[in-house]
Amino acid sequence: MAMREIETKRLKLRYFRLDDARAYFDNWASDPEVTRFLSWNPYQNFEDAAEYIAEIVEEYKKPDTYRWAIENKETGELMGVIDVVGYHHGNPVIGYCSGKQFWGNGYMTEALGAVVDALKADGFGTIVIEAADENKRSNAVIKKCGFELVGTWEEPISEIKPEPILKNSYRIFPEKRKSGTYADINSETIDRWVEEGWEWGKAISHEEYVEAQKGNWDVGLTPTKKVPHEWFGDLKGKRVLGLASGGGQQMPIFASQGANCWVLDFSEKQIESEKMVAKREDYEIHAIRADMTKPLPFSDEMFDVIFHPVSNCYIKDVEPVWKECARVLKKGGRLLAGLDNGVNFLFDEDEMKVVNTLPFDPLVNEEQKRQLEKDDCGVQFSHDISEQIGGQLRAGFKLVDVYDDTNGEGDLHEHGVPTFWATLAVKE
Repeated sequence: MAMREIETKRLKLRYFRLDDARAYFDNWASDPEVTRFLSWNPYQNFEDAAEYIAEIVEEYKKPDTYRWAIENKETGELMGVIDVVGYHHGNPVIGYCSGKQFWGNGYMTEALGAVVDALKADGFGTIVIEAADENKRSNAVIKKCGFELVGTWEEPISEIKPEPILKNSYRIFPEKRKSGTYADINSETIDRWVEEGWEWGKAISHEEYVEAQKGNWDVGLTPTKKVPHEWFGDLKGKRVLGLASGGGQQMPIFASQGANCWVLDFSEKQIESEKMVAKREDYEIHAIRADMTKPLPFSDEMFDVIFHPVSNCYIKDVEPVWKECARVLKKGGRLLAGLDNGVNFLFDEDEMKVVNTLPFDPLVNEEQKRQLEKDDCGVQFSHDISEQIGGQLRAGFKLVDVYDDTNGEGDLHEHGVPTFWATLAVKE
């Protein structure tokens, strides 16, 4: 694998030359606005810039150097640089910058797309790129080139810029990931439910959003009861994570109250709904498609509130989720969770006859697996109070409040049988 020059409709991506030093210094390397989010400070004198260009030219002797000068084909003007700045688990990490006089014309989108194609042709499947969350222009370029947001971190830009900033991490993957796990089955099942009009996949309307802005709003963790507003506290300026809370139902409400919102969900359709509502109502949402059974793609103590509606029934092991919630919440941060208490798993579809024993685990019980397949319910699991509430306590939470709820319909509901809990817990 070796770097080669690339031509696009308007650009030439070429090797740097020694005579590029003056344009490099004048066009962007000495500009504090351009280098604001880069790992290095602007150059103060031309001699240092010329020395760096000489180092780049020397680096081309190495076979794994990928560093392109971006030249305007029509004018011959040097506009910027795009390069592989390092490797993350063997995957190339791309960096780029250009003079601000060239911003807003789609040049960097054109260059980044061409470099992605070149790296793929060289056998790289996954490609990585990061951008400061505050750098809206760069984030827009990355998204236009097909990168997928996979995490947000709070960390210093570099040793010489030690002030922590919020960074968004993106990936382009070699192909649509299909591992065949039960999580994949649930993701595909929920995508289909959303397309069929699933109740929990219907985004709120514009009118509901406007009412929420006026202070007229409620959200649910469980089927019928609404969460007391005092559970949230003042949301203005708070960082809120919707954990397995996609669908455009709750996060728009929190955004309307002035919260800075992230949502993580493994359903592509639920993520699409979040992005649709955010675009319609003109607010920002960090929507990440990821599996909550894996380590959460966020830095420690990043959030003030986690909102986690009923969804643990779709995962086998609950306690790792509570530990991750404790990690990413600030001290004193609030965890609001909706929990299935397991009763529903005992009964047949008509809720008239007990047909199962607990725990309900289709990965070890073939009959339970067949029941779920017959009813098109994905892959679900029961969890007891030790897992659901005890797990929160063991993760370092203090239980502050709790209420129960029913299914909202059916025989169990008619008999007032609680099938869900909602909990408010605070990280100690």
